Amino acid sequence: MTDCVAVQVIDVPLTHLPPGVRAETFTHADGRKATIYRAPYESDGPLVLTEDGQRVLCYMCAAYVFRWPEGTTQVDVGHGRIGKYMRLRDGITISGNWSPRVLADFGQRWAHSELDKYSR
Repeated sequence: MTDCVAVQVIDVPLTHLPPGVRAETFTHADGRKATIYRAPYESDGPLVLTEDGQRVLCYMCAAYVFRWPEGTTQVDVGHGRIGKYMRLRDGITISGNWSPRVLADFGQRWAHSELDKYSR
């Protein structure tokens, strides 16, 4: 995945980066250098859970949790982790067949779009 969260660490050289983490060094106009470590957004799922006798696809991307009950065309969005989250928005329209891939694609697009609002 190309979208990441960036963290600046000063004077702490990392010799072995965790999987998916990459270092980028930038030089300021005054010659100072800064290293930024970029890590992919955390994700989990998609998982099929049963809630009150109904199957629900769940997916988490960048701490946004997406729940899609089978047989519906709407997704509920929360913040947290699968199984432990705070509801944010209900009834967001989703198109396509009820499937893990459709939900994951939707969730990634939605989370990245939401986070892009705050990156400028």
